[in-house]
Amino acid sequence: MLCRMHLAPFASSSLASRLGTVRTLWPHAETIFAELQQEMAKAREFMSSFEQLLTSQGAAAMERAPSTGTALAQSSGEGFSICQDVKNFAPEQLSVKMVGRKVVLVGQKETQSTDEKGSFSYKYEALKREWDVPEEVDAEALTCSLSKDGQLRIEAPKLALPAVPERNVPIQVSAAAPQPRAATEEGATSKAQV
Repeated sequence: MLCRMHLAPFASSSLASRLGTVRTLWPHAETIFAELQQEMAKAREFMSSFEQLLTSQGAAAMERAPSTGTALAQSSGEGFSICQDVKNFAPEQLSVKMVGRKVVLVGQKETQSTDEKGSFSYKYEALKREWDVPEEVDAEALTCSLSKDGQLRIEAPKLALPAVPERNVPIQVSAAAPQPRAATEEGATSKAQV
């Protein structure tokens, strides 16, 4: 199918001056690129308006409630706490490990099914999350609990600071205070008057 671009005048050769107006099936590059630039400008405008819409709606949605698969982590004065949505996994499909000062959550789920026609389907889901445990948190006292609505809570209390016994710190008195080396007479007299 020919469009208006395909019937552009052929003027790139010396034959065009001898033959007069000749039409070609090849479009001019300038025409194609100009139209492409216009389409790209329209696409950029659309994408920026769409991004603004997503940003405004996304911020409102995040204020209302955390979405599926999100984790809320906090390291406050009480200790360390993480809440991860794992409702797609059964408790036996999850494992939580401490690796150094990191908490590692791994979930693996395999689903196999066959329909009445004999078609076979296999689905594998995996979840892996890691969080750094702050130094002021007791990693040995880490606990995990899974709620009925599929929220896995990982918590660790803040380290208890050892009680420091009261002690007196002696004050050392030196025989003479060190004198400044480059003191002038004017500086010395003004200090004496004060």
